[in-house]
Amino acid sequence: MKPRPGSFLLLFVAFACQLMSARAQAPAGPAPSAPRAAQVRLLFSGPQDVTDTWGKLHFGVTPVRLIREIEPPPFTVVGCFPQAVGAWDVFGQQLTPVGRGRESYEETNAWKLLRATTRDGVSFAHPETVLDSPPGTWTQHAAMAYNPEAQEYLLLKLKVDSYGFAYTAFFSPDGRRWQAHPGNPLFYEGDAMSLFWSPKLKRFVCVSKSLQPHRKHIRDHGGPTKALGDDALRDRRVLMLRSSPDGRRWEPSVSLPDVWDRHSQKGAHPPGFLTMPDAEDPPDLEFYSGNAFWYHDRAYMMVLNYAASPLAARKHAPHLDDEWWTSPDGLRWERPARGVNALDVFPQIPRLETHPMIAHGMILFPRGKLLLGLPEDRLSFVGARANGEFSTRAFKMPAAGLLLNAAVPSPDRPFAKEQAYIMAAVLDEKGAVIPGFGADRCVVRDADRQAMPLQWGEASARQLAGRTVRLRFWLRSANIYAVTTPVEP
Repeated sequence: MKPRPGSFLLLFVAFACQLMSARAQAPAGPAPSAPRAAQVRLLFSGPQDVTDTWGKLHFGVTPVRLIREIEPPPFTVVGCFPQAVGAWDVFGQQLTPVGRGRESYEETNAWKLLRATTRDGVSFAHPETVLDSPPGTWTQHAAMAYNPEAQEYLLLKLKVDSYGFAYTAFFSPDGRRWQAHPGNPLFYEGDAMSLFWSPKLKRFVCVSKSLQPHRKHIRDHGGPTKALGDDALRDRRVLMLRSSPDGRRWEPSVSLPDVWDRHSQKGAHPPGFLTMPDAEDPPDLEFYSGNAFWYHDRAYMMVLNYAASPLAARKHAPHLDDEWWTSPDGLRWERPARGVNALDVFPQIPRLETHPMIAHGMILFPRGKLLLGLPEDRLSFVGARANGEFSTRAFKMPAAGLLLNAAVPSPDRPFAKEQAYIMAAVLDEKGAVIPGFGADRCVVRDADRQAMPLQWGEASARQLAGRTVRLRFWLRSANIYAVTTPVEP
């Protein structure tokens, strides 16, 4: 039987429609940012972001604040990943007690991983269970990251056995189909962790709480280090940073077995593997945990600090405060704001435990019935109390112009309104001011906005589109958070 004229075309159209429908329904990983010509996003968190400085500049951070109370989602948020058109995939877990043992580490829990979507961090739509693990000695600790090189999700979940906290890995190509790693556990470490992908290193980075034998001036909870035979020693909390290209092979590969030293077999990590307090810190400072994540071209981490107290002798003392750290790659960390509390709702919420989502100009951290956050691109800043100057790194001027994210006066100097200013000039490749774009034509005063168009009188930066330039800033009693390109509709 011969096919009717046009039947091949009809079959092809039908097949194409089915293929497009299948692609539309198929789950995918985080959507890449849409490429834009000469996109500019300059952040300021350390000396590497400024050149040709004059005066006394300082780098600071913005505390995370309570934005509002919300109807809590039916899960505890574990990870947030951007999708197309402003939507975010949110993964959360449900932990249900099943049985108790003679010791706390023998408690049995049922555990589920759920997936939902949100556009605002307030409403979570279409929650579905994507992983239902058999009951076991699971703890509440979990962390997630996405590897764009392999297009694969990694989930780390802690499970307790007789040697401590076993870091257990699950992998998924789409966020819905999950497989336990046959080589579990990956390693043993302390009971606090965070996980992210570093585009600079092209590696996962896992930040874990670790323990280090240390002669404490004030003893708190935790028994003596039996292996060393010295009752005056108490483990202090420090950070262990590991990295991996695929989530399966980790460097360093060493474990911290027997966390509670029940078998007198705990082996201390070599100090070179650990991130510890230094000589500028109080002598009793400890790093309790670190919540690290990648943001644009660098990493940020909120570290929960701890110190023992004589008011809680041989017991767990109150936490001390939180601190923002910054890093160019996720392994080498800087501390631009020691002693500045990074979480305004501390100690009600002692720490953050997930990376954020970005929505409606805000960096958001959903936490149960509370929505925490801060304005977009305002994690860190460069400022000056008195007069200061600096130039930015070189970049190609975008056709869309430039926006300034700044506060004049800075939030900590509201009384300085009459003296505060920011001035900006555009420099060419030789460092000379481009005619018509001098600092006297671009003066910002009494403004606190995330997106102020940079104008030089009637001239706009758009007139210099495609040219390699730097910005030269003069400032006093002001904070500069970022310079960005306007978002295309």
